[in-house]
Amino acid sequence: MNTDAFKMWFNEEHGILYVKTYKTIDAEDIHQLIHQVEKAFEGRPRRYILGDLSENPSDPLTKEARQAFKEYSDSITYDRIAVIGVNPFTRMVVKIAIKIIGQSEKTRFFKSEEEALNWFKEDRS
Repeated sequence: MNTDAFKMWFNEEHGILYVKTYKTIDAEDIHQLIHQVEKAFEGRPRRYILGDLSENPSDPLTKEARQAFKEYSDSITYDRIAVIGVNPFTRMVVKIAIKIIGQSEKTRFFKSEEEALNWFKEDRS
């Protein structure tokens, strides 16, 4: 799925859902994103997400966006979430969003896609 806010595709070879954002997502984007993520994981045994925020601007999450994330906090679970391409401010914004949805323990930040892929492979061993 592609929108002006994000692009998403499933990499069958690695068993990972890639999500690339192009702007700081708002509440409407979050509802679309979560719906599409859940749809992409239907019937899949592992739930790995690689988020690429390298083109994301450094804007804070709105109150409405934080509330939208909170709506999903009890219903979504992932095995691991790797995030690449963040600057210090964006990292803080992502940490807030991840904390809201209760996935802090399963999320790590990496400098490269290769490092993130290796982290996913560790979980399969």
